[in-house]
Amino acid sequence: MSQPNILIIICDQLSAQALPAWGNTYANTPNINSIIDSGVRCESAYSNCPLCLPSRASFWSGRYPHQTGILSNGREHTNAEFPENAPTLGSLFKEAGYTTVHFGKQHDGGSLRGFDCAPTEEILSTPAHPSLVQNYDTWQDNYTSQRAVDFLNSYKQDAPYCMVADFNNPHNICGWIGNNANATPLEAEFDNLPPLPENLYLSDEELRSRPLPIQHLPNAHVRQAQIAGWDEKKIQHYLHAYHHYLNLADQEIGKLLQTLKSRADAEETLVAFFSDHGDSMTGRWMATKHTSFYEETTHVPLAFSGFGVARQGQTLNGLCSLIDLLPTLCDFAGIQVPSETQGKSLYPALSQGNNNIDLNDAVFSQWYTEWGYTIEPGRMVRTEQFKYTHYLEDGQEELYDLQTDPGEMHNLANSDDMLEDLQRHRDLLEQHLRTSHDPYRSLKPKAAPIFRQTATSYQHFSGPVAPEFYTIKNNISENEEKQ
Repeated sequence: MSQPNILIIICDQLSAQALPAWGNTYANTPNINSIIDSGVRCESAYSNCPLCLPSRASFWSGRYPHQTGILSNGREHTNAEFPENAPTLGSLFKEAGYTTVHFGKQHDGGSLRGFDCAPTEEILSTPAHPSLVQNYDTWQDNYTSQRAVDFLNSYKQDAPYCMVADFNNPHNICGWIGNNANATPLEAEFDNLPPLPENLYLSDEELRSRPLPIQHLPNAHVRQAQIAGWDEKKIQHYLHAYHHYLNLADQEIGKLLQTLKSRADAEETLVAFFSDHGDSMTGRWMATKHTSFYEETTHVPLAFSGFGVARQGQTLNGLCSLIDLLPTLCDFAGIQVPSETQGKSLYPALSQGNNNIDLNDAVFSQWYTEWGYTIEPGRMVRTEQFKYTHYLEDGQEELYDLQTDPGEMHNLANSDDMLEDLQRHRDLLEQHLRTSHDPYRSLKPKAAPIFRQTATSYQHFSGPVAPEFYTIKNNISENEEKQ
């Protein structure tokens, strides 16, 4: 075979730190582990936006969100049309003669162009326990794995394939939070709960050192507001449920891998595994993802195994991001990488088994809004030692030394001792804005005064939450018009 098959496996909302390869001792993910153990994992891979739709449009096209125009998940904010002339991973592989198929979650804003996308349907299943509620996330995953397995069992054409199995889980945790919001008592309590995160508690003083969009995050994010009032036991059950849904995804992935092994061309197949973004996993008493760039939501798993990967069970050090996926896979397949692609191919490091090949000096992520009810433009710069963030609303910054403070508990942006490092990261951001033609400085934050009253700890938050506030307000207005 002159070109390898490509099997892409994606989980939604999976943090790198949720997996054993990144130090998690609680997770039960034998099938994901097998991909990592048989190939190379990227130690420090980052999402270019910790939100589903912008992240996906970005990695499918090798462009940053501001270049795709896909900045939100929709609702009150209308995304731009995905550029018609933008090459995508699907279009490039299809033009190169690949059979390109996609099963599962799409949420792509038009960036899956070139893939034959199966309809998203559901197969109902019974929860392991009534309190571990299942919804469309899990039911769609059941269907995704069935369709993907059917394809692997039946595909016999001469052309190589590029197949995507795109799973929702552990995203089902969002529904679990809704069922257990605020003072709602747990329906059941389990033994053998995961430990509390070391960075669970953030002091009020430290919270006040953070940019306004971070201080007032519960005002913008329903799930964050819904974990106010919880105690430590409920936090542990959140983590228990999160790992449960991760295990469900792992089981479906196992079905794919077992089917792949039965194919005669299994050794001619490259497997890529990653997530679009992470989950806060209750670090700093935070839920799911929104606005922030902390490690839990931006640091994602990325691993490659199979055809062309020179090392097994090894770690690729250095910085990379999901925008590097498109050029990497193109290089594995011998497909010319479009000149406008922003990412940097990992192929030399993966194929030569050379951990000394230069990767990126810095990687970048961005935020605009989830639904448009509030708008919090922000940018992240990650370097080997530090993470720097900037938010337009108040011009405030964050700077964390991830070597001494991996939990991002101490914002150093206001420390006189850090002025040199702070300025270096400011300069990196400005350089990135120029080279990527990012209009960041011209964007306009939006947050009504009602959502910027005195900030309180996330644990004790009470107040208006923008999506709920505007939904109620709009419903009242509609009813008044009908009367």
